[in-house]
Amino acid sequence: FAAGMAQAACLSIASNPDGAPLARIALPPADAHFRVVYLHSVTRTLVDERYVVANGALVQTEMRFEQPGPGLPTEADPGGSFTTEGGRFLSRMSRRFDGIRMRVHRDQHPTLSSRSGRVDLARWGDRALMVVPVDCPDGANAFAARGIADAPAAAKPR
Repeated sequence: FAAGMAQAACLSIASNPDGAPLARIALPPADAHFRVVYLHSVTRTLVDERYVVANGALVQTEMRFEQPGPGLPTEADPGGSFTTEGGRFLSRMSRRFDGIRMRVHRDQHPTLSSRSGRVDLARWGDRALMVVPVDCPDGANAFAARGIADAPAAAKPR
């Protein structure tokens, strides 16, 4: 990279627990944010989790949801906030993770989206996945590995 150019952050999506690689997604250098949206397994309402890649880790910055349910916040984290906005619950936080592990099922319509595009996380079947930040190779494509070439580049988070 030329001096002064920021290197893109990449996300690796892998099978869990074996770590078999499924996809690598390059996030735009100036915008390392992404979100995971899915239907909650109990309330059957949308949950929108927002993250940023920072200093080699994933930082969860927000969670938006319509109804309280198992595994969803009921109060603010220390230093965070818990409010309502537009009829939805909004929890702001700064939770740092080396990676996130999730169980996906096609009935929950799980997607990971960024300014680079959107990935249907159930495309590899109903299974456990992990998402971790990784170094990007020079010139990494937005959806460079294992069948992600068809992800729409124009899809953008709200």
